[in-house]
Amino acid sequence: MPRYEPIERLGVNEVERIVLNELGWVFREQPIMDMGIDAHLERVQEGNPDGKLLALQIKTGPSHFKEKENSFTYYGNTTHLDYWTSHSLPVILVAHLPGINKTFWQVITEETVSRTGKGWKVEIPKSNVFGERSINELVVLFEGTPEQQRFRKLTIDEPLMRHIADGGKVSLELEEWINKSLGRTPVEVYIYNKDGEETLVKEWFQLYTGFNVRELAIALFPWCHPVIDEEFYEQNCDDYGEEDWREALSCAIDEDNGVYYQKDPNTIYPYAEGGGEVEAYRLELKLNELGRAFLVVSDHILSK
Repeated sequence: MPRYEPIERLGVNEVERIVLNELGWVFREQPIMDMGIDAHLERVQEGNPDGKLLALQIKTGPSHFKEKENSFTYYGNTTHLDYWTSHSLPVILVAHLPGINKTFWQVITEETVSRTGKGWKVEIPKSNVFGERSINELVVLFEGTPEQQRFRKLTIDEPLMRHIADGGKVSLELEEWINKSLGRTPVEVYIYNKDGEETLVKEWFQLYTGFNVRELAIALFPWCHPVIDEEFYEQNCDDYGEEDWREALSCAIDEDNGVYYQKDPNTIYPYAEGGGEVEAYRLELKLNELGRAFLVVSDHILSK
């Protein structure tokens, strides 16, 4: 089986274009997720992402579907269906047909699918065009209690928590515009492999008010304890003189071992600034009590 299928990228790229240009929402591809969750969709209201999410599985090309007069039929295996119907987020199957340049969708629930002897099938109506004309139907799927929404967000971030718990590293890049009353920042999440190589796994743009950088990190990832990414700062604090850098970061140096360490790990400082307007931060995310407890609960739920 080929490791790279360019036709699938056509579908992902087209769905992202529709989300950004027609829906005006946030599209987040999920390269570290498995079991067929390709992206998350976050609703935006009055310019602000509101934390309500949908999960997307994107299939591209006619080979995935059997066309009927008024619908396309998709056939799947039971493993994926059980995962999607028990997912903490509503799951939408999106069908992109490059030949006719149209994109359709259907929510995956026990009510919309039909189980067969060997698997299952779902009908995707041709009237379900993914885009601006379906915005009202999609909005309904976002709803859930605040408690459900908080649980969904923890479940989405479980792979990041697992990576940290297994000894891996996760970092968060944020910016702070010093002279703006409304906070704004690109949000970039990186994971590191055992060789220290970083991979960007999540990114979006965030507006916010009433938070400093450390508080924003905790608001976005309530399972984390954010600290300065010391290894990154050592390599990237070029705007500071060496002595100024140590002082600005409130760091001390172990002269015998040549190691820098933070005196106060709760203190957050930028590693760079631009024109007196914007400061850049790189924070390493550690597991806090909530994160550790969530993994314990998840292990219990998944245990046989």
